[in-house]
Amino acid sequence: MTTKIKKKSKLNINSPQKTNKKELSKLELKALDKWRKRDEERVGPPKFIKGKRNREVVLKEDGRIVFPKIMETTGSTDKDLSLTLLSQAAGTIFSGDEGEKANFVAAFMHGLKPRDEMEGVLITQMVGTHNLIMEYMKRAILSNQTTEVVNDNTNRAYKLMNIYLKQIEALNKYRGKTVEQKVTVEHVHVYDGGKAIVGHVEGRQTGGGDKDRR
Repeated sequence: MTTKIKKKSKLNINSPQKTNKKELSKLELKALDKWRKRDEERVGPPKFIKGKRNREVVLKEDGRIVFPKIMETTGSTDKDLSLTLLSQAAGTIFSGDEGEKANFVAAFMHGLKPRDEMEGVLITQMVGTHNLIMEYMKRAILSNQTTEVVNDNTNRAYKLMNIYLKQIEALNKYRGKTVEQKVTVEHVHVYDGGKAIVGHVEGRQTGGGDKDRR
């Protein structure tokens, strides 16, 4: 069931209010400060509402700030490209309020911080994969199903999870966040007289597979 908020309310977390509630703990204040700082770094994703037509959403934004919000969400300054990516991502959610679906995928994409169109496309695909994973997992727990159907949905979700991991790797690789692999080779030196010294050689793998030896 979807909860509708009919009236907007403003929350001023900076102004003290008389309340019977206990004061925030140090940990809670630290979390609140962390939230403030992160929230202040970016303008946030664009917001949508359900349109009058079937499967239609309407962009509900101040025209002066809508393009920075779109760019932060899709990595692109082009409105047509950005709205198409958002529409494609929202289309992978099978049911629900159209406005809520659009707002969910926009927040998801915005949180992954695409820097350009390539990252925007990859992140759109990641959001779609995530949505399909959750859909098949939801289907797997429905009642009155045969074991075969449950296993089929579970296997589909599992395969999509592997795809999602590969998408993360592709995004990190594009961003230059590849992990450098460290190789440690244990070996034994045997010298004249039968004495053996156990040691190790450390090196870092390069593109040609060479190792730096000590």
